[in-house]
Amino acid sequence: MVAVLKMPRYLPTEPWSDRRTFARKEYHTTVQGHRLDHTIQARQEPRLSLALRDLSLGGLSAITDLPLERGERLSVIFPPQGLRSGWDALGRVLRCDPSGLGYRVALEFDPLPAA
Repeated sequence: MVAVLKMPRYLPTEPWSDRRTFARKEYHTTVQGHRLDHTIQARQEPRLSLALRDLSLGGLSAITDLPLERGERLSVIFPPQGLRSGWDALGRVLRCDPSGLGYRVALEFDPLPAA
């Protein structure tokens, strides 16, 4: 009886990828991250390397060697590649799950301020 009360009123018919605000593109490179929080773990190991899996205007998915806390703030530095100049982004960790290669991280970028 309790399970019936907690079920949503409707079930989405479209797959999760169709509900995303921004399309994700598979992207394989290594970027540098800097932990911005003032926790002990973030202060002991402020820099981390992120092996990108995919990237969008709204965020990224990557593999890292360090576990990160949900909600933790990160600065990510994308190096220049070819004719493309480098750029950086700020965001927060949505999830960090253990995987066979380290920790799989989902990062949501902060929205850009209106000009």
